[in-house]
Amino acid sequence: MKQFCTLLVLSVTVAIASALQSSELDPKTIDWSKVRTLQETDKYRARLGLAPLSDDEIRSSRISGGTFATPTDVPWAAGVLIHGGTSGHSFCSGVLISPRYVLTAAVCISGEETLTVALNAANMANIGTLISVSHILSHPNYSWLLGRDDIAILTLSREAPIDGLTIQPVQMPRRSDVGKSFVDWMATTSGWGNTGNRDNEPIPTQFLQFAVDSVTSNLSCQLSYTWIRSTHICVATNNGGPCNGDEGGPVTVREAGRTYLIGIHSFHFNGIRGCDRGRSAVHTRITEYLDWIEENTDVTIPM
Repeated sequence: MKQFCTLLVLSVTVAIASALQSSELDPKTIDWSKVRTLQETDKYRARLGLAPLSDDEIRSSRISGGTFATPTDVPWAAGVLIHGGTSGHSFCSGVLISPRYVLTAAVCISGEETLTVALNAANMANIGTLISVSHILSHPNYSWLLGRDDIAILTLSREAPIDGLTIQPVQMPRRSDVGKSFVDWMATTSGWGNTGNRDNEPIPTQFLQFAVDSVTSNLSCQLSYTWIRSTHICVATNNGGPCNGDEGGPVTVREAGRTYLIGIHSFHFNGIRGCDRGRSAVHTRITEYLDWIEENTDVTIPM
């Protein structure tokens, strides 16, 4: 999360005490100094006709802003480590929706084969659980060029150890929530993306962050992004908002004591100063995908 931020990938030393299954990648073998945000990978930059970035170029960039989460604030937050590729590992955020399934942004995992999900990772220096991904499913209509249907389902290789405190699936919208605009509702967006607390900040950042701001109308959101659709939901960034590395992260609202998912982060404004405040961040609207989620996971959507 951030208040003002620019692109960045930096070194981080992660000490992980939990034992991993033999089929899962041991993160101790990862050179964390080469983990990049999605926007800094060679593949993403090639789409924009840009040359690859060197590690030195990435480390020299600057960012700013952020609010820490405790281990129990966002127990459904999931870190998604994407392994390999021409520019090494990259990172996105995600959300646990059941013991076996995680939602993330399709832009993060399109064309990828090997992923690991981190849970109970409010502090990335003390990750509670790492689980490999056995199956990756992007929405069949996903289009990076059109910013459309940016959602994917990750199947975990084993069930997450739900404890109800630090690891807990998020509640889904009810069928009766379909059609709600949620305009002016306060929404919480979470992730491990750029915060700008200091120079050479690691990606993923050590601490999970969140920002709370109001949902804006799609009509006003179109003033910043002309390709906004009914499948998008936008949230203001006046109090802070998502930045690079937060793609796929959860966007939740609270109603009558119930916190539930209304979006996953898709994209945000990248200006000269990075992820500037003032323009709404754009998320994939979960109520538009309830049938697809129910058909492809073990989640039952409540009425």
